[in-house]
Amino acid sequence: MERAGIKTVSREDALQRLLSDIKNLMEDLYQSGFDTVHDSTLKSFDAMAKQTAAYGMELLSALLTQLADGLKMRRHQIRAQGTQDGLAGVYTKLSLYIDLCEEKIELDKGIAYYGSGAQCQD
Repeated sequence: MERAGIKTVSREDALQRLLSDIKNLMEDLYQSGFDTVHDSTLKSFDAMAKQTAAYGMELLSALLTQLADGLKMRRHQIRAQGTQDGLAGVYTKLSLYIDLCEEKIELDKGIAYYGSGAQCQD
């Protein structure tokens, strides 16, 4: 969408882009493993937590912060924690939350499209 030479993005598209960025970070984390996380990945998780908080997505922000904090703590452990610290559970909740958000966005787009005055005729 473009208005007066300024390109604007719909709310749904902006959220989809944000969720896609978070999924890419999670994929990086999945590939590197919880014990060998890059500094740039941790910084990106912190930035995403701040951005999602600014968008009013407190649960998503809290999950991102919890995951980032747990990963930072793991870097300072002498012994591998395995699954004792619960990070796999946080990662899973985060993944599920993102999937549900993406599904909600698609449903909202459908409602906006089909509910915009176009009625089915029998």
